Amino acid sequence: MFGYSKVKVAIICAVMAVGLFFALPNFMPKEMYNQVPRSMQSWWKPVTLGLDLQGGSYLVMEVDTNTLINEKLESLADLTRSALREGKVRFSALKVADGAMSVKVLNIAQLNDARDVIRKQESVPLDIEADNGTLTVKYTEDALKTLENQAVQQSLEIVRKRIDELGTKEPLIQQQGDNRIVIQLPGVQDPGEIKALMGKTAKMTFHLVDEETTPQMAQMGKISADSMLVSGEDTGYIVLKRAVVVGGESLDNAKGSYDDRGNPAVAFSFKSAGAKKFANATRENVGRRLAILLDGKVISAPVINSPITGGQGIITGSFSVQTANDLALLLRSGALPAPLLVVEERVVGAGLGEDSIKAGTTACWIGLALVFAFMIFVYGWFGVVADLVLLVNGVMLLALLSLLGATLTLPGLAGIALTVGMAVDANIIIFERMKEEQMHGITVPKDILTRGFAGSFSAILDGQLTTLFAALFLFLLGSGPVRGFGVTLGFGLATTMFAAIFVSKLILMAWMAVKQPKEIKF
Repeated sequence: MFGYSKVKVAIICAVMAVGLFFALPNFMPKEMYNQVPRSMQSWWKPVTLGLDLQGGSYLVMEVDTNTLINEKLESLADLTRSALREGKVRFSALKVADGAMSVKVLNIAQLNDARDVIRKQESVPLDIEADNGTLTVKYTEDALKTLENQAVQQSLEIVRKRIDELGTKEPLIQQQGDNRIVIQLPGVQDPGEIKALMGKTAKMTFHLVDEETTPQMAQMGKISADSMLVSGEDTGYIVLKRAVVVGGESLDNAKGSYDDRGNPAVAFSFKSAGAKKFANATRENVGRRLAILLDGKVISAPVINSPITGGQGIITGSFSVQTANDLALLLRSGALPAPLLVVEERVVGAGLGEDSIKAGTTACWIGLALVFAFMIFVYGWFGVVADLVLLVNGVMLLALLSLLGATLTLPGLAGIALTVGMAVDANIIIFERMKEEQMHGITVPKDILTRGFAGSFSAILDGQLTTLFAALFLFLLGSGPVRGFGVTLGFGLATTMFAAIFVSKLILMAWMAVKQPKEIKF
């Protein structure tokens, strides 16, 4: 059929039909598209416009590595305190300050024992110096780099979870430098909610209340090393045991709910290991208070009336529906390893995006019109075919961008404009090859067509591959706008190959089968 087998014709037509189907949302009025079922909109949707085209918010946040290191050292200090006691090493003045932990060993003969005990508490290398019986512990440079890199990667994942649950359209979240995270939120003109959520570490732990020590005693310094004084919004100052009963990492789920009085609250459930640990702790401490510590502040300290064995609980407090849902979101997405600090914030106006779209669209239309006119002027009917193939190529490119969920930016529009100019190159090579076949004495139209396509394939492939390599390196080595340009250029090359080699030949073979021309004229 038309020089192709029926199967090949069916495959080409099916690919074009699928392309038209996925490109269709880009041509639908917004009111019509909004009537499409939500479940279908999740996978059948128009190309998402980037920050520079529809406006939005741009945030650069920095992982507070100083706080990260101090928190790691505080944790190391708690472990060291217990381990030194178990090893019967006498010590005093165990404290953390300015990125270092120090401890005074009272018996100089136990100095090496204390050093060995401290090293066993941490999996990364430590730098331990001794001076008159006082050990100063710091992380080595390699350990610091490892901890910072882990913190940034973990923060990236948690930021993605938090923003994705908010339903923000196609956010761009990527690392910048050693310890910064860039967040681009197309369509979000007020980044306040995002900053509020990203600014919370959401580190939650459960601690038993130290009933023997009052806040007044703690403020006077009469407090055990195993306890700590913390504050809360509703509880005021309260003394808690340092030992963590169960941590937020054991949470399985959290969601907004209501307490027995109908007030907003947060319901949570533990994973199996956490549920078992929580059940044992509540069973052994009936009648005592169990405090919930979030980012260093007590949000609730209820009395354990009976063992909680179901692995579920509820957090009550001065919540509104919104704050309860926000807290549940934070707990679901996990705790940040360190606070995120806003170092840069910009809001891109929608007006600038509209101007960019108009300018980019105008450039594409002008380029398309010039290409159409040139092809028709030089190649006549064959130029019309090339123009039709160019339209098919555009539809296929839109479909591919929509299907893969790519975000179209201003450089991406430039890539599409360039694709419009390059897309006809393959047809020009084919037509010029057909002319050469005529010059060599081939007169049968079908033979001219077949030889033209066969003889030009290698040249087309070479040209497209070299440009594809350039687009690939732009994507791999570039960032931001450069990658956007590389993506659209690469996709455009792929659709160009399909349209020029298969669709073009199918149309011309169908024309020959219907018209049966005696000769081919350009």
